[in-house]
Amino acid sequence: MEWYERVKELKKKNGTNTKELAKRSGVPLGTLNKLLSGQTDKPKLDTLEKIAAALGTTVAYLCDGKTDADTAAITNKFILLDKKGREAVLQAAEAELARMEAEARRAASDVGLKRKIFIYDVPVSAGLGSFLDSAHSSTISLLVNDVTDRADYAVRVSGNSMEPRYFDGDIVIVESCGEIPVGKVGIFLYNGESYIKKFGGDRLRSVNPDYKDIIFKENDDIRCLGLVLGTVSKQ
Repeated sequence: MEWYERVKELKKKNGTNTKELAKRSGVPLGTLNKLLSGQTDKPKLDTLEKIAAALGTTVAYLCDGKTDADTAAITNKFILLDKKGREAVLQAAEAELARMEAEARRAASDVGLKRKIFIYDVPVSAGLGSFLDSAHSSTISLLVNDVTDRADYAVRVSGNSMEPRYFDGDIVIVESCGEIPVGKVGIFLYNGESYIKKFGGDRLRSVNPDYKDIIFKENDDIRCLGLVLGTVSKQ
């Protein structure tokens, strides 16, 4: 049984739907839907931790379906520690997790391990806007590394407003998030149309000087769909 099938079982047992799980865990609904449908076959560790906590279980149970008696024993010992002791244990655990993840990424690179993410069939606009429909998507495979491990989905670029940084036909990978820092490039939904643009605080900016800024007005509907991590290739 896959980990996401155990999530579905726990959802059913707890009477929780995916929308409620997204709210409790803090994992974006779109990301959660992709994970539970198997579109993303290599979830991030912190994502699994959030989902497990929201369902009242552990990552170990989601991954292998087994409850470890040692886990309870360790928890009991942790509870007995004072504040200084708990902080020391948590710091050591964080260091070990970072080491394990780094080793896993290096091993993945050595063997050319790949992970799949979904890509929208309709390109995102680097021009005058296009409709990004999550119902129409397929998947692409990426070699695992520090950057691609953060990617949640990919989109094709259509238009030249982001040249010479991103060109018409480029495939960019994106990390799902509800906001990005000023000056970073993201994917945005603006009044129902999708764009790849640089966030300007009160506007969306293009790299190509031939395009004017899209300045936000009072009644505009503007949503950030993710941070652009980089370019994969042209296809």
